[in-house]
Amino acid sequence: MKTPFSRRQLIHGAGAAAGFAAASRLTGSGLFTGVANAQVAAEKSAVLVIYLNGGYNSVFPSADSYRAAGTFGITGDNTMKALANGLVVDAATFGTLPQYALDHMASVGVRHGITAHGAAQNANFGDGSRSYALRLASAMGGDAAIKAVQSGNRATPGPKAAESGVSLQTITDMKATIAALGGANDATIPDRAIGANSITAAKAMSGRLMAQSPGMLTQLNEGYQAGIATLQKPVQMFDYNAMATAYGMATTATAVTDFKSQIACAELMITAGANVVIANDGGWDTHGDRTAANVRNMMNTRILPPLKVFINRMMNRPDFNVSVAILGDFARSLPGSDHASAMTATVIGKYVKPGTTGKMAANVQLAAGTPSCVGLWQYLSAVSKTASMPLGANPHPSILL
Repeated sequence: MKTPFSRRQLIHGAGAAAGFAAASRLTGSGLFTGVANAQVAAEKSAVLVIYLNGGYNSVFPSADSYRAAGTFGITGDNTMKALANGLVVDAATFGTLPQYALDHMASVGVRHGITAHGAAQNANFGDGSRSYALRLASAMGGDAAIKAVQSGNRATPGPKAAESGVSLQTITDMKATIAALGGANDATIPDRAIGANSITAAKAMSGRLMAQSPGMLTQLNEGYQAGIATLQKPVQMFDYNAMATAYGMATTATAVTDFKSQIACAELMITAGANVVIANDGGWDTHGDRTAANVRNMMNTRILPPLKVFINRMMNRPDFNVSVAILGDFARSLPGSDHASAMTATVIGKYVKPGTTGKMAANVQLAAGTPSCVGLWQYLSAVSKTASMPLGANPHPSILL
């Protein structure tokens, strides 16, 4: 007698199917052994979005804005680090990033006029009905099984509707992905051919439900397709131990549970061919943090250590064009580190020209005419060398190489 396959089981299986997502681009990445390359492949573009849920204090990307009044802990020249073309960052945090990042960093102004968390979060990620991240991931193309990834289980704000078949796939454990790439010897994981056949059968069983709810179950359908495609690819000799060790993780740890593992997962998925990966970190609604001591501590203890590893491993490779965007709901206002009505993002990347379009005034305001949220994503499309520019022309040409 056949056991009924419930909708709950189908949705539960989506996470496992999505977990198998990866593509053949891992060859030659330095994460594999026993694979020879005759030449370097054409560079693969990708964007890592680090979203600080609650806010992103503009002391990090616009430190000199607060020098005259001595606010947010900018009490002298030694508390700032001047880079090129008028870009000045907080010395104790961003000033400690690897030299490659300091040479390829820009501050991008986002004048959205919003001071409510939910509204700002949604505006930063979409226009109300369409996701900026998914539109970019779709336009970037490629042959990856999954093109857009949410690293970890903290939900990404904004619209979720798929763009040309590209939906946001959540990865909460890297184990299935690593196994699908041939990088684990685990007796509890079925043979690749058996696994592919099982997912194919599950997809067929869920066909009626997906036909009835094609929009709601797009992510499930793409997860199935990604799992099947990945398991049918040739086995690669993936060295997860090397990557885990670099991030200070146990080689047996594959769950995506904190920011460190989110960035490790981002490296895995970008190297596997994903176009856009989002890592969402919470706790950045820092009311009362008048000297910015709290956010500096969080930045130095939680965000920058894994980010430095990622920069050193991923951002100066001839076969990749990886950009990192760091942003939050809005900047923190003065004097009490409350909600400002604009935000300055930080972008690091191969084609980023050092400079700033997000220099804050001393009262945490951006100049009239500064682009709003879509302008940041237009800029990310430009630094990613996306041919179609799906969101429109880049309004920040002064910081594009």
